Amino acid sequence: MNLTTLEEFKQTESYEQFIKENPSTGRLKVEVFTAYRAIPIPDTEILVTKDIDGKKVLFFRGKTDSSGMISNITLPSPAQNTNYKPGDDPQYTMYDVTAIHEGFERIKKYDVAIFGDTGVIQYIKMIPEIDMKGIDQNGS
Repeated sequence: MNLTTLEEFKQTESYEQFIKENPSTGRLKVEVFTAYRAIPIPDTEILVTKDIDGKKVLFFRGKTDSSGMISNITLPSPAQNTNYKPGDDPQYTMYDVTAIHEGFERIKKYDVAIFGDTGVIQYIKMIPEIDMKGIDQNGS
């Protein structure tokens, strides 16, 4: 995966336009689990990226804690509309959230909308990989 770091992105003209369109910030919390949220999965690598002008920009990279969570990932977003009326479309910015963990499905990817001055929770259900070695075609 060819990623552009946020520091590299900040040196481009595209960054100025992106920040002009996203002057606020929103917060993202990621929870990774298996077994219907009964078992958290620590040490899952989480990447938050966004495709901007042909580049995949990395806004965050980290690993889940012992509870399978990462909290308070701060991401640029549009300003919150204080004059919001019923029927208005809320303003948001889409990001890709990718979870990677050895021994589970290789990569899980989600599209997440981030709203200004708002927190969002993304639940990620990971399914363990099954080792098929030693299992014959009859399932025994």
